[in-house]
Amino acid sequence: MNISGDKLAEESTLSACIQSIAARKEARRHIDREDFLYPQHMTIWDALSKLDREQRGVDLMTVGAAVQSDAAATAAMLEIVGNLAIPDNVKHYAEIVRGWAVRRRLYDEATRVQQSAANLDVDPAGLASSVVTRFSQIRDTGITEDAQSITLGELLESPDDQPEWVIPGLLERRDRLILTGQEGLGKSFLLRQIAIMAAAGLDPFDQTRAIKPAKVLIVDCENSLRQVKRKARGIVEFAQRWGTGHPEQVNLLCTGRIDILRDKDLSMIHREIEVVQPDIIVIGPIYAMSPKALMTDDDAVPVLAALDGMREGGAALLMEAHAGHAMDSHGRNLRPRGSASLMGWPEFGYGLKAEQTSGYASLVPWRGDRDSRDWPKDLKYDREGIRWVVHDGRGYDAEPWNARGIA
Repeated sequence: MNISGDKLAEESTLSACIQSIAARKEARRHIDREDFLYPQHMTIWDALSKLDREQRGVDLMTVGAAVQSDAAATAAMLEIVGNLAIPDNVKHYAEIVRGWAVRRRLYDEATRVQQSAANLDVDPAGLASSVVTRFSQIRDTGITEDAQSITLGELLESPDDQPEWVIPGLLERRDRLILTGQEGLGKSFLLRQIAIMAAAGLDPFDQTRAIKPAKVLIVDCENSLRQVKRKARGIVEFAQRWGTGHPEQVNLLCTGRIDILRDKDLSMIHREIEVVQPDIIVIGPIYAMSPKALMTDDDAVPVLAALDGMREGGAALLMEAHAGHAMDSHGRNLRPRGSASLMGWPEFGYGLKAEQTSGYASLVPWRGDRDSRDWPKDLKYDREGIRWVVHDGRGYDAEPWNARGIA
């Protein structure tokens, strides 16, 4: 069996590109030179890119002159001249070209996998992991090697993107939060509260405000199911009483210590993500996800890259880390213990800092937010001791929004 390509689609793509700069820009969003099967078509594509980079005119004459030293490309130009491609249809042509290119890569990779699987000296678990990575690369790579920069003018003229909120005003899809603080103060409790309240359709810090219920996956690498059950019961009952969601919106995986750089552990988490399709992932603490202390960038960066892979589906990622033991002028430094990479990685980094009065805490930033969000400054345990409530004038004494009463 041999996977070839669609010669007419390649010719139509090049014909449309020669006719229109807009067609060339659109085609480069979908394909690059390696997606062409025929070398002569690669040569013509390269000529188009070179002419555009040099800001020279593009037409049949200039392209023909640019490829005249290549006999096959010159001959191909004669076929392209007779092609009645429509520039407005270039996306369709390019997608056909791209589709055949992906098929060829899949076929070639599948052949290599088959050969490797037959080799008894190859570790099957390692092969399975590498196969997933290589097939993912086929899916995700191969799009244009040409420059993808746009002018500032083009950026300002484009429509403003609307945030894809998971929790309006607080978390967008793919956001990352690291929460630090003193041991035993309530970091896990707070992250669990954010997750459960969001799943119930309640703003985690202002229960007078309804939100769209979120799907949540909690991967707890420190507590047992029994411990989580005991600690989460109160907030779950509150969320059920006032929200629209249900505990079925929250999936819980208690793993104990893991190593997310180990294929087995990382695959386990990705399987859960694929099944649950969460909007929010709460995972950690970070020290329980690696056998190393993450004191250097060499140790921390691969772990952070593995965590980033969990956000591919669009989930916001929340996790806790231990604060360092160093002291500053305000007391214990709340930045994460370990490599400086941990400080630069998340969009939001906060530390939970206890006040002298029991039951009170402050949410202190240890890095600047990448975007303006409505994170509270001061928190207090509510009267029942089951949740953190805002203590800076936003919602502490307000009655929760009774969704069931108005639905």
